[in-house]
Amino acid sequence: MTTVGQVNLFNPILKNIDRTETKRYAGMGRSIHFPESIISEACSIVMLEKHIKTVWTMYEYDCISGCINGDYKIASKELLKHLSCSKRVILMAATVGEGVEVASKKYFEQGEYALGLLIDAAATAAVEQAANALCTMLTAQFINQGITLTARFSPGYGDWSLEEQEKVAPLAHVTSIGVNLTNAKMLIPRKSITAVAGLQTVTGEDNEMGCSQCTQKDCIMRRVK
Repeated sequence: MTTVGQVNLFNPILKNIDRTETKRYAGMGRSIHFPESIISEACSIVMLEKHIKTVWTMYEYDCISGCINGDYKIASKELLKHLSCSKRVILMAATVGEGVEVASKKYFEQGEYALGLLIDAAATAAVEQAANALCTMLTAQFINQGITLTARFSPGYGDWSLEEQEKVAPLAHVTSIGVNLTNAKMLIPRKSITAVAGLQTVTGEDNEMGCSQCTQKDCIMRRVK
């Protein structure tokens, strides 16, 4: 039985790296194109070098005041709306470790810029897959209680400032998976993320928070239909 404030570790196993997402993070589909063989090589390198870890903690949430755990007040209108039906939230973090960064840097230094770029993109896809795997596990865990998990929402999404990472990272217990925060509010290893998701009673309503709902219309990572 999960209790409020309990730190929980979960290490998902990825069977592959999402090639479509790798291409998107590399900026392909506009004016940039890479051979499929290099994309495959980059994904294979990330599969070898990744060291995936995730952590999650459940907190009480006051949807009226917008406070998590009684002291952190959310400074984002979009996130407040996203969590408007939640009484508890999950703070989470995921990382694929620093090995992928070392690999990407090595190829850049050797002048193999395309491969270095694609390794970086594949690592981004991998950490997103890790976070998705965590959310899938959590959804399955809570559904028997008649509770569903909203889509995850990270600092830097919409109007939730990346500056909030300083307050979110401790709540997400990032250090328990080897992640730290720099003075510039960046997570190290770089291929790491934090996020919040709400727990709410199953209603059948769509509570997706994706590119179609995000206000950052000029984001280069925006998914298009």
